[in-house]
Amino acid sequence: MRRYFINPELRRSTTILLILNVFFMTAVLLNLKMYHYNLKQDYVLTFGAVTERIYRNNPEIAREIIPVITAGADEEEAQKGKHILEQYGLSEKLENELFPYINKSALRENLNIILIFISMLIIFFLLNYIQYGYFYERIRRLNFGAKKIVEGDYDISIGEDREGDFSKLSVSFNSMREIIRNNLNELKKEKQFLVELLSDISHQLKTPLSSMIVYNDILLNKQLSKEQSRNFLISSRNQLYRMNWLIKSILKLARLDARAIEFHMKGQSLNETIKYSIEALEEKIVSAGVQVKFHEEGEIVFYHDRHWLCEALINIVKNCVEHTQRGGKVDVCVMENPIYKRITISDNGEGIGEKDLPNIFKRFYKARTSKSSDSIGIGLALSKSILEAHDGIINVQSKLGAGTTFRITFLKY
Repeated sequence: MRRYFINPELRRSTTILLILNVFFMTAVLLNLKMYHYNLKQDYVLTFGAVTERIYRNNPEIAREIIPVITAGADEEEAQKGKHILEQYGLSEKLENELFPYINKSALRENLNIILIFISMLIIFFLLNYIQYGYFYERIRRLNFGAKKIVEGDYDISIGEDREGDFSKLSVSFNSMREIIRNNLNELKKEKQFLVELLSDISHQLKTPLSSMIVYNDILLNKQLSKEQSRNFLISSRNQLYRMNWLIKSILKLARLDARAIEFHMKGQSLNETIKYSIEALEEKIVSAGVQVKFHEEGEIVFYHDRHWLCEALINIVKNCVEHTQRGGKVDVCVMENPIYKRITISDNGEGIGEKDLPNIFKRFYKARTSKSSDSIGIGLALSKSILEAHDGIINVQSKLGAGTTFRITFLKY
């Protein structure tokens, strides 16, 4: 029961009911007291009239009657007197109307009781109306808020500044509203993401598909030498490889953005992960004629998924290698302090323009100054998504003709 009395409405209505009960009990007691007073008054008037008649005829007998009225008669005398009255037709069975004094008191008493109960009914009706009106008004507010949410208006708020179950219900309602709003926003984002993804795939596949159609038309409709045919087939194969890599990268990025990838995190050497990333690019580094050096300051253990973090680092190092001239260099450094762990990847390549810098992590963005014809602008976007999944922060500084520096920071707290 105690948990119900946490509600101020129940406490208030209980208090009012107790006050009303006390009030009506007092009214009933006062009415009874008044009834007894009136009955006594009628009693005195009745016996006064009888005594006056007796006194008029025999004063001595009148003196004997007074003690009977005040002290009461014994049982034998009372029964004898009752039989005498019955001989004149007076008994308890006689209607009240034949007892004028008693009838008058009874009518007053009945009228007072009726008035008390009518007053009780009116007050209880008003109390019931006010109390339930208050409840239903709050329910209507909740219903109105629910309709607004269904209509898409999420700015509605049900405010309650009191304790109790209605306040808890209001808090739950507001929480539900926020959850629905957030879920719908997420659905809108996912829908927009799907539209953009399909648009990106369509746009990126259009060029290699067009090239392959042209190559096949040439192979089918033109007389070519064996060497020319071989060159066209090699070009078609390269376009297929490019499409395969593109589709895989887009799907990886889509899974990352949709949080559909389960990372296998464990504490392991960050130094080893960086070395694996550089080794995976060894062939490309050699063919590009670029020198890649790894600088480390002791062993650093970091809680991460090696496979996916390697993927992110490979894309960044690969980007640096592709945009650095032959004979250039790429430096990879890792360090740790009490606040964070940081990986720095810098090159002395062509650099990135100031206008392009804010956009390099966008999907399929290609800098105006980029000299790489194979670049499609998905690697850095993929790296950023992977690093953010590891609670990492990536930023870049660059200057045209001077090189680019990527800083990846993992905060400890």
